[in-house]
Amino acid sequence: LSDAFRFVAYALARATHEDMKLLRHFLSDDDLREALDNAPPGIIDPRSWAYWNSKLGRYPVPPMPKRQLD
Repeated sequence: LSDAFRFVAYALARATHEDMKLLRHFLSDDDLREALDNAPPGIIDPRSWAYWNSKLGRYPVPPMPKRQLD
């Protein structure tokens, strides 16, 4: 993959439960946390952001990535 963080961000936002079950066979919780830390802005919706951060033990949930206009 040319951009693994982008791929995982889309999975966290849009994959089905079955898709994520399969993906989690290949990715650890630390991998998912790293993907959240490096997620491009605008991919993960607020509900998915809160869900995955909570599921991965991140309390309080960190702020979502923000787009920066130059």
